[in-house]
Amino acid sequence: MLIDLAELQKKEEIQLAHLYPINTLDWQDDESKIVSDCSVTLTLRRRGREIDLRGQVETDVETFCDRCLVEVKIPVHTIFNLICLSIVNLSKTDEIILEKNELDFHFYENNQINLDDLVCEQIQLALPMSKLCQENCQGLCSDCKQNRNLNACNCPNKSVDLRWQALTDLKKKLQ
Repeated sequence: MLIDLAELQKKEEIQLAHLYPINTLDWQDDESKIVSDCSVTLTLRRRGREIDLRGQVETDVETFCDRCLVEVKIPVHTIFNLICLSIVNLSKTDEIILEKNELDFHFYENNQINLDDLVCEQIQLALPMSKLCQENCQGLCSDCKQNRNLNACNCPNKSVDLRWQALTDLKKKLQ
């Protein structure tokens, strides 16, 4: 969906609400998928050559736990503030002076903002770096590949990496 910024010439502010039904957003992440409708609300306000964009995105993303590979549903509720700049108005030598609250930028072309790209970007940024099924996930056994959250692993003591052998010897001496 493209937002035409020509309306901001006539109005001081534009408010927009949009609902993306499941599978209509161009989500290009092979490791996760959007599993619920995606609700977006935006407020755009022109400030000279810049456009202040304040928004909110709500949806659910399904991905895999980083430790045990079980499917995990992550609720996404993110609020963002961006400064939108036209690529045309920028030159390679333009200096941008950033204030503390102006560290997030989005660029647009042809007086239009691509809402789909913006929403996908904000969802990606809202996802945690470490995606876990639970805080204390035990993960998979490195030998038998069993999910240690479901069953206790009966594998014998694992061999120690030679780089850690000195610490293992020290631990035995201290016991």
